[in-house]
Amino acid sequence: MENGEKLVIGKRCYVGNLAWRTSWQDLKDEFRKCGQVVYANVMRTEDGRSKGWGIVEFEHPEEALKAVETMNGLEIGGRPIMVREDREDRDVKQYNSAGRDGEGYGDQQYERTPRSPGGEHSELQVVVHGLPFRYTWRELKDLFNDKIGSVVHAEVVYGRDGRSRGYGTVRFDNVESAKKAIDELNNAELDGRRLGVKMDKYA
Repeated sequence: MENGEKLVIGKRCYVGNLAWRTSWQDLKDEFRKCGQVVYANVMRTEDGRSKGWGIVEFEHPEEALKAVETMNGLEIGGRPIMVREDREDRDVKQYNSAGRDGEGYGDQQYERTPRSPGGEHSELQVVVHGLPFRYTWRELKDLFNDKIGSVVHAEVVYGRDGRSRGYGTVRFDNVESAKKAIDELNNAELDGRRLGVKMDKYA
């Protein structure tokens, strides 16, 4: 940091460019060098394949800072990893305690509402395409809260290079708000881009 300023971050780190065979246990074992790991996970697709990135959470912010400063660029499984602060700062108490070590989370960083026995989606979450690449989860959440309201979670999807892929998800606390978001914001223009908003069939 310039002028002697110290970087201040939360307790969680985003870890990108993971080798496909890297597991949550591998992450936890490697990042123990920096402190007490309370949560580690590798994100996976619906068919169980690694997405090439994961999350590591420490007991203290200082340990996460150490990970960012010392682990970025190191090799795990033959690939140089990218380590930075996880941008969405949610309290660890929102995690499912049964999955503290990375089990039970599926392909999302946070819990998703299970589908009904018939395989239908919850109709509480929408997928938003065409986002400005500068948008973070905070801008996405603020946009839908301002226009629709009732947003409980928003997430922007990033590639293995750490850059936004231009789409994300927004979850509401009621079905009416999710449907209203589609009606009012699908095909809306935002920073010169046209949004695509549709129901998330996987949520």
